[in-house]
Amino acid sequence: MEVREIIAEVARAKNDLASIQSDTDESPDRLTRCLYAVADLETGVAELLTEDWIPRTVPELTASIYCVRENLRCLQSEIDDALDVSQCPNIFERAMPDELFRVWMGMAFGRLLVHQLDILVDALALATPKAEWTN
Repeated sequence: MEVREIIAEVARAKNDLASIQSDTDESPDRLTRCLYAVADLETGVAELLTEDWIPRTVPELTASIYCVRENLRCLQSEIDDALDVSQCPNIFERAMPDELFRVWMGMAFGRLLVHQLDILVDALALATPKAEWTN
């Protein structure tokens, strides 16, 4: 994922949330969760693009990669549970705009985590001494 795609993801989330707010009569509690999700995505993107977050040592990089992979695994499990069509009624039958939006936001966070993982793996490749690479 490129930087412009990441920024476009935040803009799309804000636009979609504005549509949900104006087009539905969702309860404020349900919309509040959507507002927090968009704010969290915006914060995560800002930190990823502006903060010095990439570790420098091989052990720190390895630990960071492990954490990001675990976050991806947990996120994917949550998305799978939300999209489980064997539930009755499932998310598509309920067709609640805020639920669908939050699943889409989860997928956006997943793309952001994959981007972060790619950066960490590249950094690990550069930080690892060539003598430690094996076939």
